[in-house]
Amino acid sequence: MYHDTVLLQNIINELEIKEKGVYVDTTLGGGSVSFEILNRLKGGNLISLDIDTDAINNFKLEFEKKYSKKFISNSMTLESNTITLVNENFSKLKEIILNLGKEKLKINGIIYDLGVSSFQIDNPKKGFSYMSDSDLDMRMDKRLKVTARDLLNGMYEKELSSMFERYSEEPFSKDIARNIVKFRKTKSIERSSDLVSIVKRSIRGQAYLYHHVSRIFQALRIKVNNELGVLSDSLLLLPDILESGGRVVFLTYHSGEDRIIKHYFLHNDNFISLYKKPVTPSDEEISKNRRARSAKMRVYEKK
Repeated sequence: MYHDTVLLQNIINELEIKEKGVYVDTTLGGGSVSFEILNRLKGGNLISLDIDTDAINNFKLEFEKKYSKKFISNSMTLESNTITLVNENFSKLKEIILNLGKEKLKINGIIYDLGVSSFQIDNPKKGFSYMSDSDLDMRMDKRLKVTARDLLNGMYEKELSSMFERYSEEPFSKDIARNIVKFRKTKSIERSSDLVSIVKRSIRGQAYLYHHVSRIFQALRIKVNNELGVLSDSLLLLPDILESGGRVVFLTYHSGEDRIIKHYFLHNDNFISLYKKPVTPSDEEISKNRRARSAKMRVYEKK
């Protein structure tokens, strides 16, 4: 099941949507941000990206329910608004805009809701969660060649340890990497239950066991999908595609993502930061959605 985006109304308010503006939702997910933007456009353009085809197909179904109109192709007009769906990651955003013939349209606002959606976590076929026993895939985009299973069975011990340290700051990275190598000497690592059992054997003290399990799954997901690399590449495109006065809103759930964003804008004179500190969800929102507790929103405006 898809959930509404964390800090949804804050995001929409910060975009300061113009009726005839051009907006990009780089992470369509359940579509809550795209639908909110669309509701405020009159003669505008909305471009929504997602590397997960399930997200795009779900948006088409929800679109039909809301507007009683079939979304047959990946681009259509609704009450003078143009809506375009693209099955691609946001590191190719400039190329996508050019391919759509919108090179003369500067973007007025972009939203990045980073990380993984609730639907992806809850879907056992995706392999993102330790909550159900599933195949260790973790590819958001099925066109990718390497799965989490491939990494676990193919990487050297030092490479595994380094990955866990870098992407999840896991304190037992070396122990877990060592036990992964031991495990696969007798049996390949295929299922999420295999990985959970390895982490269990590696942790001294079981009080916060699933915090460690969660971090290991997170590190694998980030590596498989090159999430930090894709984000870094996409940031470099922003000065060329955003209109003067255009805004970009980031919603992050991982310290690595947040650091990359902070560092980029700290050293880029094309933008001003609208907040000294990130905006975080209220206690009420966190009580309704536990996954919101690590969310941080940052907003930048192009000069």
